Amino acid sequence: MNRQGKALGKLLIALVVLAVVVLAVAGVVGSNLNKRDTSGYSADLSGYESAAFRPAGNGFAAVSDVSCRLYGIGGEVLCTAARSYPDVQIATAEGYAAVWSEGGTSLTLLQTDGPVDISVVGGVTAADVNGEGTLAVLAGEVGYKGSVSVVAPDGTALYRVYVGSGYPLDADVSPDSRSVAILTMTAEGSSVLIYGVNSEELTAEYREEGRSCFELEYLGDGRILLLASDGAVFLKNDGKRLGSLSFDGGYLKDYGWGDGFAALLLGRYQAGSASCVVLTDTAGTPLKSLDIEGEVQGLHAAGKYLAVRCSDRTLVYDSELNELGCLESSVGIQAAMMRSTGSAVIISGGEAAVFEP
Repeated sequence: MNRQGKALGKLLIALVVLAVVVLAVAGVVGSNLNKRDTSGYSADLSGYESAAFRPAGNGFAAVSDVSCRLYGIGGEVLCTAARSYPDVQIATAEGYAAVWSEGGTSLTLLQTDGPVDISVVGGVTAADVNGEGTLAVLAGEVGYKGSVSVVAPDGTALYRVYVGSGYPLDADVSPDSRSVAILTMTAEGSSVLIYGVNSEELTAEYREEGRSCFELEYLGDGRILLLASDGAVFLKNDGKRLGSLSFDGGYLKDYGWGDGFAALLLGRYQAGSASCVVLTDTAGTPLKSLDIEGEVQGLHAAGKYLAVRCSDRTLVYDSELNELGCLESSVGIQAAMMRSTGSAVIISGGEAAVFEP
């Protein structure tokens, strides 16, 4: 899953989306791409030139001020919905995109069968969607700190838990849709509560005493990545701790995950614009790291590949951090979205093309 802004602390990890560039710059980028693009890829972005773009598996989602759209692997339009969401938030997975406004009372799920609108009592505070189209939706709730609902792709509510101890910041549904993990903040620190979707009983709990965590993610193998300002913790789905990684005085700029690994982009307070990409396995064991000079805007991982977007270039690596390709003169790129095929979709100036390293 890929998400934008869900809970407190999202400024720590939000990607910097560059403004749409002038046509001259877009032409230069397109020219460079065309030398390596033999896929015949074509995506109609008319009306979405200034949209927010998020990867959705091998496709992507585009959300403008008045409409949202889901694209497939070849750039084909899978779903379009005329919806207006101020302060738009987006969560995506292969074949799905959830769109909402923080505090709003509705959420739209884009999918190949058409858009589904879901009403949310109390206002959405965060949401996520997994690869089966199952949603976790956090909302305000009178008499409680909040609630978390698990919702099927057709909008049917499958499960709801009311959170009374600790404020819910984030929630994720497991890849198999059988459990939901909820991150809460308490006076003592942070807790992860894990419930079976078919049971109201708490099945597992993990606590980080004296530490403020701000986000969690189910990784592809069902393990859980828990993020704090100073490090990351890796959990099994039964709440047992597998390992942890310290940021060693750095700060988290972005993160992602692929097949069997997690990728963390760390900034250094005293190292100018230099950043470091750290790869771990899904138990938190460090695998590789790489320092990258220059201003790094973000990264995206898929399959066994990783795309790193800098202010002046876009780099593609394999899961061993071997450089596979570099797209130069990429100033003005709005999005660089890695695909599990090893190619990346590059969007610039309202145009999309495939970068084949």
